[in-house]
Amino acid sequence: MKCIAILDSGNLVYKLDSELEKRGYKFEVISIPCHIAKGGCGLCLRFPEEYLKIVIDGSIACNTPIREVYKIMPNITRNKYKRL
Repeated sequence: MKCIAILDSGNLVYKLDSELEKRGYKFEVISIPCHIAKGGCGLCLRFPEEYLKIVIDGSIACNTPIREVYKIMPNITRNKYKRL
């Protein structure tokens, strides 16, 4: 299962992605799904659920706090998101 991590800004998402890439992990930076986004568009980090601890540790290491994490649950017509 995939998850998304939402941070306070797109710059922080790229900073976290860069930190994780230095550690040998490659994840995707994507747009925040519209029914989760609060106040316009934004960016988030998509990663496999088994890497959640690594993503959290990376965010602490580079001082980029994660605001919310959602699990992506595929559905027939549209994905659903469960807040963790």
